[in-house]
Amino acid sequence: MQMNRYYTVGIVEDEVIERQALRMIMEEKRPVLQVVFEAEDGNSALKMARQYQPDILIVDIQIPGCTGLELCQELRQEGYSGLIIISTSYSLFRYAYLAIKLNVLDYLLKPTGETQILSVLDRCILILEKNEQRKEKEQRLEEHMIRTRYEADRRLLQQMMDGNEQVFPRLKEMGFPENGQWQACWIVQAWSMAEKMDTKEVVEIYSSICQIFKQEFFVFVKLDADKILLFVQPKEKRDKFLLYTMLRCAIWSLKQLTGQKQFCYVSPISNSLEQMKTSGSQIPENLSLLPMISRDFICYTQMEQRPRAFSRDRYIFHMQKMIRFLKDNRIRYLENMFFSELQDYAQSEPQKFWEYLHIFFDAVVTVSDSRDLSFVMEKISSEGFIEDSKQQQEMIHQILIDCRTDEEESTDTSIDQILKIMREEYTSDLSQAEIAQRMGMTQTYFSRMFKNKTGKNFVSLLTEFRMNHAKELIAKEHDITISELAEKCGYTSKTYFCALFRKTVGLTVNEYRRRLENER
Repeated sequence: MQMNRYYTVGIVEDEVIERQALRMIMEEKRPVLQVVFEAEDGNSALKMARQYQPDILIVDIQIPGCTGLELCQELRQEGYSGLIIISTSYSLFRYAYLAIKLNVLDYLLKPTGETQILSVLDRCILILEKNEQRKEKEQRLEEHMIRTRYEADRRLLQQMMDGNEQVFPRLKEMGFPENGQWQACWIVQAWSMAEKMDTKEVVEIYSSICQIFKQEFFVFVKLDADKILLFVQPKEKRDKFLLYTMLRCAIWSLKQLTGQKQFCYVSPISNSLEQMKTSGSQIPENLSLLPMISRDFICYTQMEQRPRAFSRDRYIFHMQKMIRFLKDNRIRYLENMFFSELQDYAQSEPQKFWEYLHIFFDAVVTVSDSRDLSFVMEKISSEGFIEDSKQQQEMIHQILIDCRTDEEESTDTSIDQILKIMREEYTSDLSQAEIAQRMGMTQTYFSRMFKNKTGKNFVSLLTEFRMNHAKELIAKEHDITISELAEKCGYTSKTYFCALFRKTVGLTVNEYRRRLENER
């Protein structure tokens, strides 16, 4: 049987001999299966299953704390999608039968023979391999379909720019309104991506842009070496502020995908094919100067200036006030103040609603590197967003959670405090999700911030702390067993610990121990 990867296994069994037997069979006969945890009761099993999310879970029906079926039921309700195998004695077989009906894959009947175990495990491996193949096939098909749509967009957009008069009848056939008002939007990157951009990156960028605009605008996309051309047309009559907001979100999204600053130029509205050809034919010369600007930027032509609902002085006043509150960490006060004023504008002055929202975005961008605002589009593009105060409040709250800055060194969001927790608690069952929650961060922001500040992801650095501790213990406690080492370093699985130690240190535990003895 050809194996392409390792699959993880969790064993929930209160009998030590049974656990050892299962583990030994997998280590010797099916090394593609890696035991990541063992548990002898329901409470610890639930905690570890949540942490490791094993591909296969082997559960004894009778375990302390709860029944195996109760454990499986709770995990399924939480969304666990791994394969579950029930282990049971003959007298409890009726429960195993019920479990199979409840989306449990198979059962092991005690006393369990090696042949039966291998048969069930092989079935699991086959299912997991087929699932992988299916997912890969579906992913390839989806990427192909998106790529096909993009190529069609690109060809049609090129015809628009070439002045092909057959474009508009074709657009009408596709459901686009006649005599629509189109705008060209050039998004320029700080430097060329032509040589780096592969098919997957093209698909990601195209999908991201379409996702942002699809509900409110018709959009055509053309990717060039260092720029992206969008032709957009509102599906209904929309305030110009909405286009600006969506362009902002597109810039944020592209920056996340490419890691580069993005600069956007918005052309005048085109009412004719000739105007569309002109607006989409070339980038204004002054756009080449935009990369000199320190942050992401959107500009309009003199003919199509970004509309202003506030005077310049009022804009600056609101901007400075929000920046001051953000820098002073008055997050809750800003949230309440901004939400209250936003509601007032929504009810009385919709134009000021969108402009005030932009001021808020500008303030966040100015003081924070937190730009993971993809969820913003789900809110603002939803029907009735301007009237839905609940959506507005959720969006504001999420943005402010993610906009903690380095100036907040005294707060619980600093990287120093996160590292302090890791150094003090790395022997416990720490997880990225747990620390992010304790810090009041989203996991996305936590992951990005952690990698930017440390140069490593959370799991890698946690493993480094644990392996260094293991080496210290081996040096100090000559007779310490591998099981004791694993436990003192925060691992419940001896096998998993050994595999990580060898991968990290380059030696097995015993080899490392012998090397230290030879050096003494």
